[in-house]
Amino acid sequence: MNSAQAQLAQARSALVSNRDALTTAQAQLATASVNLNHTKLIAPADGWVANISLREGATVAAYQPLFSVVEANEWWIDANFKETDIVRLAAGQPVTVTIDMLPGQQLQGNIASLGIGSGSTFSLLPAENASGNWVKVTQRFPVRISLDPGTLQLRAGASATVTVDTTQSPASTAGQ
Repeated sequence: MNSAQAQLAQARSALVSNRDALTTAQAQLATASVNLNHTKLIAPADGWVANISLREGATVAAYQPLFSVVEANEWWIDANFKETDIVRLAAGQPVTVTIDMLPGQQLQGNIASLGIGSGSTFSLLPAENASGNWVKVTQRFPVRISLDPGTLQLRAGASATVTVDTTQSPASTAGQ
């Protein structure tokens, strides 16, 4: 009888120990599941991954840029116009664009916005004239051109020529 009671006490002890091991394993599984979910990246928009140089098994730091995403839904061009031309431009004016990589094809769009400061105003290293000689340099202002939907497959960074139709006011082209 003492032997049976000893075996029962041993079985109860093993049961408690196994419950502790089960609880520990469940906690490890939950932690691994959370860590796995943190390894999945979901892009904020449809597009293409570019500029990637990762290798399988590579370790990366938090907030380290790893690649770029080129959006597929919205295309635009950032053009730089001379300050002497900017007075004739307004948001909404129609634009025709030719891109060097697509010879013979024209894309349509309109001016989305005009920059409030010249390119040199916000540059990391603004130009300084330390020689004491003052030379007037025509500044360039950024103008964002929105391309019409359904444009051809484009590539980020391509060279383009932008022609703005300044004969039409933005109000007269809003319904087109």
